[in-house]
Amino acid sequence: MLRVLIADDHPLFREALQGAVLAVRADALVVEAANLPGVLDLVRDEDDFDLALLDLRMPGMDGLAGLIALRKARPELPVVIVSGLADEDTVARCLSCGAAGYIPKSLGRERIRQAIELVLAGGIFTPDRAHVAAAANPVPKGRVSGEPFAKIGTLTPQQMRVLELLGEGRLNKEIGHILSVSETTVKAHVSAVLHKLGVASRTQAVLALRRMKELHDRGE
Repeated sequence: MLRVLIADDHPLFREALQGAVLAVRADALVVEAANLPGVLDLVRDEDDFDLALLDLRMPGMDGLAGLIALRKARPELPVVIVSGLADEDTVARCLSCGAAGYIPKSLGRERIRQAIELVLAGGIFTPDRAHVAAAANPVPKGRVSGEPFAKIGTLTPQQMRVLELLGEGRLNKEIGHILSVSETTVKAHVSAVLHKLGVASRTQAVLALRRMKELHDRGE
């Protein structure tokens, strides 16, 4: 059963998000919270949430500190920021802190449903583009630090295989099928890869892999 944590201090918007989640899967179990302490209590007591939808400005968030605290408490849990803000700087900062997507509250229910489906499939949703999947639209090289390249050598063979499959644009379910492991195991591998490379997203990890291969091909 799909389990989703919705955290927003506005009951009407929690209701709207619940409707979008149930449009993805009618039998989904939705758990609600109205502040960050409530969110952290829930994830500490339960470790089987599949997704968290987190309001950026609800009580206790303290800017990005709330997102960072939730990522630290449950690093394997995809967290999508939901906010009335939609400027590029805010979106970029949330993604750099590990958010799996960013949904402006101005989006319609159908668009929010699509965003939720994408993140559950292993993608990353942003408001200015449909998504940034693992192998989509390379970011200019200068935007990715060179440090992760040297760290690729620290990955285990299984983690390296997961990274390579991410580079092929594979989603978590596909990776699990190819490697004959569960999606939960795939998520754990992805989390370990991000941690070892010192990057905040799947996209940055794939870009590091591509850059390393480019340097290798040029003999640098």
